[in-house]
Amino acid sequence: MNLLGTARLALNRIWATKTRSLLTMLGVVIGVAAIVALTSIVDGASQGINKSLATLGTNQLNISAMAPDALTEQDAEALAKLEGVAVMFMQSQNEGTIATSEARVSARLVGVSKDYFEAVKPELALGSYLSSNPAALQSRDVVFGADAANDLGLDATMLGETVKLNGQAFRLVGVLDDQAGFGTSGRVYVSLDAARKIFSQYPYVSSIVIQATTAEGVDALQVAADRLLRERYGLSDSTDARYTITNQASLLSAVSSITDTLGLLLTGIAAISLIVGGIGIMNIMLVSVRERTREIGVRRAIGAKQKDILTQFLIEAVVLSLAGGVVGLILGEIAAFFLAILGDWEFSIRMDTISLALGFSLAVGVLFGVWPARTASRLEPIDALRFE
Repeated sequence: MNLLGTARLALNRIWATKTRSLLTMLGVVIGVAAIVALTSIVDGASQGINKSLATLGTNQLNISAMAPDALTEQDAEALAKLEGVAVMFMQSQNEGTIATSEARVSARLVGVSKDYFEAVKPELALGSYLSSNPAALQSRDVVFGADAANDLGLDATMLGETVKLNGQAFRLVGVLDDQAGFGTSGRVYVSLDAARKIFSQYPYVSSIVIQATTAEGVDALQVAADRLLRERYGLSDSTDARYTITNQASLLSAVSSITDTLGLLLTGIAAISLIVGGIGIMNIMLVSVRERTREIGVRRAIGAKQKDILTQFLIEAVVLSLAGGVVGLILGEIAAFFLAILGDWEFSIRMDTISLALGFSLAVGVLFGVWPARTASRLEPIDALRFE
């Protein structure tokens, strides 16, 4: 019998036992759907984190104070003069209260120097940024992050109105978008001078951010910045500093490594479902061999060869597994679509995910179908015909 005829017999047998075939495919369906959905979750989370970190710039160094008096404005000015520095800005932040005539909540108040918004470029939902005009730095303007604005119920009608920060009056000039960037949506922004007056922190700052002219120069700039600060405070290389320097490029690389590892781990866990599904296929096929022993004997008696019997049973196993893989892939992509909506990340159908899912399904069908197929093909015709 040719291959086409053998395949037709295999498909007819699967169709004749539709309910059992569907139940047999269930393990593969669950396994493939889990792989696709979990891969989507990891990809979405990775995209969100990378997008947020990218808004800070991969050529950026964040120097954070580990004590209230660890960094000063003079340190920032010295760092700005280092070779390879394109932009420098300072931040002074602390917990405080924000209030309108109708509500009062706690928030993180952040004072930023004039180059902050130009360097970070968070997206605006309403109004404008704080002015970078030196004459306007003494003004009491405030920009809200999205979460802080939502907590107070602010909308476009409030632009230009007065809000109070730690009891002091400020004029609302803008609200940032929800996607403004990593860690910005729940904050309230004022000028650096205003923040330091509120918290009596002059001349100290909470952090200094410097951006290198090129991404390739970040590592060298990090070494130069650390050396400069150690010289200013008389610290040796072995002495613990009261500041930390975070390299955004290294952080982005570390996050990518973590999400890649997490993706492999979750895919491995989901693959266990496929193995279980494969074992289910093998068990059902072995039962089918026993049920169809007389049929196999008749076919062998009228001329069917061992390879014909082996091919038929192997095709049945592969078809069951691949069909389960296709159904699981469709269900997994549907789940991934709704997860993308809930997680607010971009949905995309990746060809490597499709190849992985179908490849796993094919491998499961072949690996767990060989033994039953081999068992069926090695039955002796006379013994098979006598089987009750």
